[in-house]
Amino acid sequence: MWLVINHTSYAADRTWVQDRDANKIWFVLVKATFDILADGTTSLAEKQESVLRVAQPRGKFGESSLIYESDILGLKPATDIVVNGHAWAPNGRPVASVDVGFAVGPVRKILRVFGDRVWERTVMRGIAMSTPRPFSRIPLEYERAFGGWDRTASDLADHRLESRNPVGTGFVCNLAGLDGTRLPNFEYGDRLIASWKDRPTPAGFGPVDCAWSPRRELAGTYDGEWQRTRAPLWATDFDPRYHQCAPGDQQVQGYLRGGEPMRLLNLSASGSLSFRLPRVYPFFETRIGRERIEHRGRLCTVLLEPDVPRVIMTWQTSLVCNDRVDELDGTIVTEKEVL
Repeated sequence: MWLVINHTSYAADRTWVQDRDANKIWFVLVKATFDILADGTTSLAEKQESVLRVAQPRGKFGESSLIYESDILGLKPATDIVVNGHAWAPNGRPVASVDVGFAVGPVRKILRVFGDRVWERTVMRGIAMSTPRPFSRIPLEYERAFGGWDRTASDLADHRLESRNPVGTGFVCNLAGLDGTRLPNFEYGDRLIASWKDRPTPAGFGPVDCAWSPRRELAGTYDGEWQRTRAPLWATDFDPRYHQCAPGDQQVQGYLRGGEPMRLLNLSASGSLSFRLPRVYPFFETRIGRERIEHRGRLCTVLLEPDVPRVIMTWQTSLVCNDRVDELDGTIVTEKEVL
């Protein structure tokens, strides 16, 4: 009962989830890992990454950014595109700044990356940014994006955080704690920081923690009324976009399908990297009692790791079962031929 029989070369897993309306949903995932070759083609990786049931942070939960989000949180209404790795200086020659980014389908995203710099007090210019230190590569992590805590106040109650990125850097509320504060390495090129008072959108390519804004607010309202009338269900104002972990400008409504050309700029040691997303069509057949139900998956996550280089693609599919939960035997996963 409740089995997944996997006849593909990829990883697969299953679980039960509930939606906002308390429907009991059979949830099956397929996760495929591909190497990206020097000629721009892809090939099935020898090691297939497994479906993640728990998110993986860089350090302690709540005190560091995520490397990987869990694959089984719930149904995603769009495709997440996530990038792990580094920003690279062209040709390996140290630079003070460089633009990095990617394009696939309707998404085109470019960030400006600066070498390490701090706010400093100067005689001639007052409060100013130091000159960026040249770099060859910088890790893509939210610890280097705008955000963080301001803990300069003596009273703990007056400590403040940037809820969009509590682990970041550059967030200050007064001049007392400004001198020597590290500025973010990543910014949007059309919204560069000009003053210590600026509050730019944290810039990054990686997964956004579910406890950070604006993702956190999508989970809904959990107050006394919820406690009395809904617990432990999702709140009535729960938004399924809560399950999306990519930044908002890295989500594709209507889903990617595979086969789309993808271009990366300065996200690999080679400078530019171009390839097509592999065309994979997992097919699912679920048996509930004497009924056999055929259904397809939706490409919910594209994870790029250009340092390897590889691309990891995850599909999800679901069936509402409710009072037929105990009748469900399992799902057979196969792969349809690409025409």
